[in-house]
Amino acid sequence: MKKFAKSIALGFAGLALAVSGSTMSSAAEAPEATGNPYNATIEYHTRGDGTQPPAELGDPKEWGVAEFEMDPTVIRPQVEACTNPDSGGKWCYGWYLTGAAATDKYCYSNYAHQTKTHKSSVNIANVTVSSGWVSKGSTSNAHRTTGAAYTCKTYYATK
Repeated sequence: MKKFAKSIALGFAGLALAVSGSTMSSAAEAPEATGNPYNATIEYHTRGDGTQPPAELGDPKEWGVAEFEMDPTVIRPQVEACTNPDSGGKWCYGWYLTGAAATDKYCYSNYAHQTKTHKSSVNIANVTVSSGWVSKGSTSNAHRTTGAAYTCKTYYATK
């Protein structure tokens, strides 16, 4: 009977670890943000609304921009959010500190859309990295790591 009880306990412990591990598996499955976390500047646009898209995006039909500035008085080990833009899909973006002494910033943008061709881009330290256009039903991913003091700008676009 003791072996059976230990097996049950170990089974539940393993299940708990598996569930907690799977809920933290990727930024594309990050918790939904409410409001404007961490004083990020977040904008959504469509072609013809009077706003020029960032050069990094080319000529998209719809796009979003999120910009996170580092506040040196506040240490935030991770800043992330997910949103469902009016254009559809799910956009997850943010940054986290990395490196042995947490002196580097990993900036990322992931966008999943089931019905539109789309892409993700990031700009940090004046260098832009793009996922390139990906087909509907796929998730685009762009990321770059550099010094923690740089502003992380993230983008998505559809066409």
